[in-house]
Amino acid sequence: MSSSPLVPRCVRRCACAVGPCALFALAALGTPLLAPAPAGAVIGPPSVLEPPSNEILEVDGAAMARDGTGGILYRKNVGGIAHIFVAPFANGHWRAPIQADAEDLYGASQPAIAAGDNGRLLVVWVQPRNVASSGVTLYELMSASLQPGASSFARPIIVDPSVGEPHTGDISGVDPALAMAPDGTAYVVYRVIVSDCDTNHTAEPPNSACINGSSDKLVDVRVARFRYLLWSSPETINRAASQVAMLSPSTENAPAIAIARNDNGVVAWQEPQTSGGPARIWARRLFGTVPSNVLQVSPETLDGRQVTSEADGVALAVGPFGEAQLAYRIHGAPGTAVPVTQLYLNSLVAENAPGSQLQGSVAVTGAAAGALGAPSAAIDPSFSEQKAFRVAWTQGGALRELSGANAQAQAQSAIGAAVGPAPTTVNPTGGGTTAWLAPPGSPPSVQVREDYPQAGAFQRARLSGTIPGPVAGLAFAGDGQGDALLAFSQGPPGDSEVVGAFVQGPPAPFLLTTPTGWVRAAAAKAEWEPPFDAIGGVTYAVYVDGRPRMRGLTQTSARIAAARLGSGVHQVQVLASDSSGLQTMSPAATLKLDASPPIVRVRLVNHRRGVRVRVTDNASGVDAAATVIRFGDGHTARGRDTVAHGYARAGVYWITARVRDRLGIAATDHLRVRAR
Repeated sequence: MSSSPLVPRCVRRCACAVGPCALFALAALGTPLLAPAPAGAVIGPPSVLEPPSNEILEVDGAAMARDGTGGILYRKNVGGIAHIFVAPFANGHWRAPIQADAEDLYGASQPAIAAGDNGRLLVVWVQPRNVASSGVTLYELMSASLQPGASSFARPIIVDPSVGEPHTGDISGVDPALAMAPDGTAYVVYRVIVSDCDTNHTAEPPNSACINGSSDKLVDVRVARFRYLLWSSPETINRAASQVAMLSPSTENAPAIAIARNDNGVVAWQEPQTSGGPARIWARRLFGTVPSNVLQVSPETLDGRQVTSEADGVALAVGPFGEAQLAYRIHGAPGTAVPVTQLYLNSLVAENAPGSQLQGSVAVTGAAAGALGAPSAAIDPSFSEQKAFRVAWTQGGALRELSGANAQAQAQSAIGAAVGPAPTTVNPTGGGTTAWLAPPGSPPSVQVREDYPQAGAFQRARLSGTIPGPVAGLAFAGDGQGDALLAFSQGPPGDSEVVGAFVQGPPAPFLLTTPTGWVRAAAAKAEWEPPFDAIGGVTYAVYVDGRPRMRGLTQTSARIAAARLGSGVHQVQVLASDSSGLQTMSPAATLKLDASPPIVRVRLVNHRRGVRVRVTDNASGVDAAATVIRFGDGHTARGRDTVAHGYARAGVYWITARVRDRLGIAATDHLRVRAR
């Protein structure tokens, strides 16, 4: 990359679905941005989804399905009560925000969102349900879903009727996390504080697992499954629920969950050892409502030395068939096995693989620093060997990324000043998108970087709203195919707005098929699967031997005009172009076309007293058994593709050859010869 960036250009484009247009600045950093469209992506201008208001509370989440639909989630006051709103996204456009908790009378908190194909959205949140006789507020975990084609969320249903600490009502650590499969099956993981250990409860004696004066709490980590619009009964999945006090809940030690296309999931959480040792990271597979055995993600020892410091910040990404990548931190403690806070990765093979288990923690080279942010992780949907995963984190005030199958490869150098989390997504061609907040001292904005598959090539954008002021609540989600949604709030307190943006990658790689073996002209056809992530529709062009033969197709098959090609082996490719002009070329497929019958060649031999007849077909081959050659002197040869014949007398003879190839293409040739 060139070290001297091009001068950024700021443009004002009216492409908003909701509200006025926002200012969009795209910084083209270096000449690789001049790469052709098939390698690129579009970082669209931000849209104002909720105009400036003193009612805006916070942007809480974003979700995107593999087909490019999704939405963003935020809260605002309505009549003095905090309510949840979702701005759905489909076909490249934002829809007007929809309230999700229409029956909530007391106010929602800690919401989360997930997305499935065809516009499915699922939201969960915590809300008060009653007040106990002791005066303690009681809380429940609620949910609402938006189904394909619906214009409003369905009536809320209860996930868990009791998620608050029973004596204090403490809900500070619920932090629900959602994951949804394309078909709408989903999991939620959340925490319930069973006992505030530092509180003296008069109703019962303190639990023996609590340590006096500590901030630890007894916590249940619970999982529930959403299927057919119903929730399963929540199940506690941590190892020693109500027996071992956990660290005080925070966003950096919250559990994580992900789901594969086969509807099986993986959940990871932080929990101390039962012996009272430091907190480790643990995981379970989820097979419907049945969890697997507990798997220990973070190590007890490294290089023969005991790990005595806490692990946290777990990030989890799951591939299409249950492959999983987990990233986490182990905090540093001088003189211990981990003297400086270090980033680690661990892999979980697919559940149908022999010995389905974790593969062991690996330290990320160069990812060690006192100020090491919690990582984010993403998996290539194909989970190929070279592009298996992508991890992003902040380190020393700068953003770093790692992509590929080898965690011990040198981490990328800093690619920009950053603060806070740095969510990332991967795309199947080897690139990806990462977003982060600009650091203090810079103009308030969200920074977005799209890495191209070519080494060192990228584009970068600085996104901001229509009004100046601080940026907060960055929410980000990808579809695994290079597209991403993001949202944030901007503006001074009491006058902030909700802003959304869309990063559109090229259509996903797709497969092209042609008939197997040699085919006649009538069967010369190409078929392909449409890129399932395409946003706003796709058109196709068919190329044969590098030249365009058909353009502007919307169907996923095409008959190829064989008459213009001739017999032989041809290479066919299909170019997919989406609504933004981004393109992806399919791999080449071979078309073996036999468009003509065999050729008959005659050569005079034996001093022009005889002939040699040869029948050839460079395509499917000659059906020798069907060959009949009449030499014009009363003699006939059958079932042979090469034959010699001598004439008894000189003269002019007409040779008639009836020939056929292996596909049944037949012809009758008449050839005149003069024999001496």
